[in-house]
Amino acid sequence: MTGKDAEKSRSRPHQVQDRNPDQGTVLDRIKMPPMSGEEALRRFEEDRSGDNATQQQSDLAQLHPIMKLIALGGTLLMVVTGLLGILYLFAA
Repeated sequence: MTGKDAEKSRSRPHQVQDRNPDQGTVLDRIKMPPMSGEEALRRFEEDRSGDNATQQQSDLAQLHPIMKLIALGGTLLMVVTGLLGILYLFAA
């Protein structure tokens, strides 16, 4: 590089390879305790099992099996109708 080019590249901090640590991304600046993958999975499983005990069942899980079947059929009917409508728009 010539002297002029070198001065231009140093004036752009995003192109400088050896950046200061405080110029990193937000994630680089977050102080996190060191944690192995196994520890992270263990904590995730603990949080998940704790949430399941206090979580209420969804509305669909509380329905009678026949009503679940009707809801599934209605959903499939709506999806097929939407796809046929889109197909009709392209054919027209």
